[in-house]
Amino acid sequence: MSLNNDIFLLISEQLDDQSDQLNLLLVCRGWYSIFLPKAYETISVDAPKIYPLSRTVRNNPRIGTAIQNLSVDWCHSKSEPENDYDVDGLVATLKQVGDAADDLAAWEESLRTGCPDAWLAVLVLSLESIKSMTLRFSDSPYFLPMVTRIAANGNLSSPKSALQPLESVDIWVDDHTEYYLAHELLPFFYLPAMRVFTAGGICEDDPGIASLKPGTSTIREIDLGHSNTNNGGNGFAEYIISCANLEIFDYQHDNKSIWGEVYKEFCPLLFYNALCSQKHSLRELRLNNNGETGDSGFDEDTEEFNGFGSLAEFHQLRELRMPLRTLLQFGSSDRPKVSLLEVLPPSLELLNLAHYHEEDFDIVNKNLQTMLAQRERLPNLKRIEIQPYTLVMTAGAIVHSTNFRVQESTQQSFLPFDMACREMGIQFGFSKEGSCGLITV
Repeated sequence: MSLNNDIFLLISEQLDDQSDQLNLLLVCRGWYSIFLPKAYETISVDAPKIYPLSRTVRNNPRIGTAIQNLSVDWCHSKSEPENDYDVDGLVATLKQVGDAADDLAAWEESLRTGCPDAWLAVLVLSLESIKSMTLRFSDSPYFLPMVTRIAANGNLSSPKSALQPLESVDIWVDDHTEYYLAHELLPFFYLPAMRVFTAGGICEDDPGIASLKPGTSTIREIDLGHSNTNNGGNGFAEYIISCANLEIFDYQHDNKSIWGEVYKEFCPLLFYNALCSQKHSLRELRLNNNGETGDSGFDEDTEEFNGFGSLAEFHQLRELRMPLRTLLQFGSSDRPKVSLLEVLPPSLELLNLAHYHEEDFDIVNKNLQTMLAQRERLPNLKRIEIQPYTLVMTAGAIVHSTNFRVQESTQQSFLPFDMACREMGIQFGFSKEGSCGLITV
């Protein structure tokens, strides 16, 4: 009795190791046909493996069609010196997506020397089913410019649908001295199927380049919160405004813009002005609740951008996480300019007040108590969180949020409010994430 192909596929899903899945292809031709799409659906490669994978895909296009999720990392690896990089038959392909003759010659020469970025560009042209890419590299003289040309010109003259199915990109560098300029990654916003853009190590020190029409990108989620490594000197306005229906925006600030050269402090007003273009769709806003908000000591030009604005007209907003002094528009003052009820939308379900300092207790408590007294103004509110800036850690413990504690005095001060929340069916708690000051005891 023969088993249905679906049963074979269910069995293969129990194999976590990709090498085991690839071994199934060697059993017989029938199994090769059944298991190939699953075995190659998700591929992870480092620098030395990019060329072999590209060659394999060229020799067997079915493998290229099967690959939907590609992860590439050469931050910690380099291509291995070889003398047999085969570029025969690639010249015509390079011309389809290349630019000037000099650029094509440089690209071809880089292929011959095994440059991983040059071979990545060739590889991606053969992945007609690609849906997600995770990229870990800093220098991209060939791949990113190719994305720019494809995005700007549809698909050029390529016979395959290069990058057209791409839905998700996760791109960052883990070397704090390296960075991308924001406009280098903007072409991903042009691609027709894109939904999620995640990036780390972006510097927006370059002036805004109006190269994408407002409200045209299909991206629904922008995640710039990775490890607090981004610096949005212009509020990432071009990214935000380009979106037709942005639903999730996460940004965590790093005062360092260009390592050892340029420092820019958090400018919330620039983000607010851009986010106003998404009042109709934004559902989750995490704006520097875990990033740096303090004075860098280098930037003197940010005071006029310290303000923020009301979120009351963001009618789809469900989750809000941001520094309380930003939300209440303290600016350079020690008093707020607005109240929570003035700036929060009735749709809100979760409120996180980050970077809380004990000297702000009276202001915060008064605002929270007023919110409870006028519960009908926020009928959907389910949870309130306080994220203290100062936390406690036992001396000698590993510096990790799991070992951090909220100060006893902070917990005690909010006990009455906690009880009041319980009576109204609202959860109350503390968050220990993000940038903080530690006291060891």
